Amino acid sequence: MKKALIINEGFSNNLGDQAIRESMMALLQDHHIHTDFAYFTNPGMPGLPVYNYLGATAGAITPPALSLRKKTRLKLVWLYWIGINFKYIRTKLQQGNYDMIVIGGGQLIESSGKNYPSRFAIALYWWTFLAKKYSRAKIYLIGVGVGTTFNKKEQQLFAKALAKADLIWVRDTFSQASLQEKFGHKAWLTPDIAFYNEQNKIVGQPAMKKALVGITSYNEVFAKYNLPGKTSTDYYEEWWAVVKDYMSQGLLVELFYTTLSDAAETMAFRDYVQQHYQLALPVASLASVKDLSVLYQSASEVYSGRMHALILAMKHRCNVKAYLISQKLKSFHQEYILPGNQPVEYSRKIKGAFHELLEHNVK
Repeated sequence: MKKALIINEGFSNNLGDQAIRESMMALLQDHHIHTDFAYFTNPGMPGLPVYNYLGATAGAITPPALSLRKKTRLKLVWLYWIGINFKYIRTKLQQGNYDMIVIGGGQLIESSGKNYPSRFAIALYWWTFLAKKYSRAKIYLIGVGVGTTFNKKEQQLFAKALAKADLIWVRDTFSQASLQEKFGHKAWLTPDIAFYNEQNKIVGQPAMKKALVGITSYNEVFAKYNLPGKTSTDYYEEWWAVVKDYMSQGLLVELFYTTLSDAAETMAFRDYVQQHYQLALPVASLASVKDLSVLYQSASEVYSGRMHALILAMKHRCNVKAYLISQKLKSFHQEYILPGNQPVEYSRKIKGAFHELLEHNVK
């Protein structure tokens, strides 16, 4: 039996990342491949922590300002990172005797948006560097997303890492074009790996009369991808308009989230609506992908600024609408929501592409 090491953000507090991990493991196991896992940016983490989403603090909304000393240290963080993680990665690769190393999916080729390298650039550089040194496994990047702009150090780190990959699959045409333009690499195109479902089953049954609204962190996400000008109050008013629209259709509205920072934003938005419009909106209690799956079974409509929140909702046959907060969401809206295809079709495409990969062994 072949052995594979899957590397992605599957132990993060993002339920979308956790769902990607589950789908990737199911895809490989359905092809009779023994799977092992490592957390992409925190390799030493032994398992999925228990995250307290509803206990998220205000710090998750407004991170502290960085001192000059901290900013200087961040420019050298790529060396600090390997100092912490070298021993674990080397041991994992040497003892694993893997036939393939699968990195992805997720938006892993992404910038920090600052003048220091993103944790993704650092992790991808060192994982691929050490994989070539301590393993004979082929390196596959599968279902990754690619950002738009990169600082000089990120450009260097990503370029060296991508050169070591035996095959690259991206999840949308924008990522495909960006990879070619920024790094000169051609890539295969496949649906996002989170669409994969074991044995291509249809999940759940659609419910009625309920809409789930998932506000996205203003500071962590909106401010990163959008020019200054729209205040947090303006932002909340946009989301309040969405809530009002669903209520005007006779739908119950429940707020939900898929990350710690989104959970904190959700509770702040709930309080804003309570204070300004005297309406108490319920907030879902979530701790796992399973909890999210159960929640989707209670709703017919889902509105979110998180791509994987929308993908998982589509797998439960909910009607989805995206808050077009970034190029990633715009591409997803264009390629996956507008065509109206069933998720099971995307799942079959993923399985077929992976089967072809194994058949040809990327020679």
